[in-house]
Amino acid sequence: MDWIQIAGGFAGSTGFALFFHLKGKQVFYTALGGGIAWTIYLAVGLILPSYGIQFLISGIALGLYMEIMAIYTKMPRTAYIAVGIIPLIPGAALYHTMYYFFQGETERGRASAVEALVTSAAIAAGLLFAMDLWKLLKRSDHAKNSADGESNKKQMYKESKSYV
Repeated sequence: MDWIQIAGGFAGSTGFALFFHLKGKQVFYTALGGGIAWTIYLAVGLILPSYGIQFLISGIALGLYMEIMAIYTKMPRTAYIAVGIIPLIPGAALYHTMYYFFQGETERGRASAVEALVTSAAIAAGLLFAMDLWKLLKRSDHAKNSADGESNKKQMYKESKSYV
């Protein structure tokens, strides 16, 4: 694992957290999301060296982290997305796309554009998957609690009738 890249992901996210005027622990928690996302990207790359899959899984991890931490810290999810996604942005692919097109190397430019598009779509799909998964988990938990609540109400009603 490349610790310098992980530290760089965290530092870059910290810079954007400060840029977005976050304060105190907010800076640490949001930047930690970027560091975690980049760590997962690198770890998945050791197992599956496919940048699309790497970005998809790191997007899912960032999305789940965002949902959990937004509840824990009572901060908006967008703060976690805006800061945590920074290390994942396909900056090199975007740069190379423009560079190759301006140099007249359209084939290489198209290849870089496809890489940037696949990367961006994988990150977005990962975040959306995590948000939908979180909604599904909350909905099933809510349904379970509602069912438990109904049975508790019936039990309380029966107990109250026995005293009369």
